[in-house]
Amino acid sequence: MKVLLDTTYLLPAIGIEVDLPSDMLEQLLSSNHSLIINELSLFELFGKASRHMAGNETAQERFYTGMKSILSSKIGIKPIFTRDTLPLVRELQEKLNDLPDCPIVATAMVYAEVLLTEAEDIPRLVEFEVINLTKFARRYL
Repeated sequence: MKVLLDTTYLLPAIGIEVDLPSDMLEQLLSSNHSLIINELSLFELFGKASRHMAGNETAQERFYTGMKSILSSKIGIKPIFTRDTLPLVRELQEKLNDLPDCPIVATAMVYAEVLLTEAEDIPRLVEFEVINLTKFARRYL
């Protein structure tokens, strides 16, 4: 199954803890599902990590190691915008409060079968399968 991951699921790779079951996250990342991210997630990771990196060599090293790991992994990276996603981004901009979610959701709608996110507003606003890690694990792992 083609699964688009929201940025949240990549945070542990760069040393930022999230409130998710680590065993489920490991199962997901080692599964046979085709995992995809929008390139914007890489920029979001940099933004979140930069808060911890100023003057902190350990955090800087963790960020760069994690990013190299993501970039060399089997996770497919889609551009922020494509001709196919751009019309959807425009529609989603009117529905979603978080601007970065627009290209991420649009990418899922075009290139994936499901969007994996912990955001609670997105499932109510789009006609596409959007679920969190716990539900995904129960159904597909």
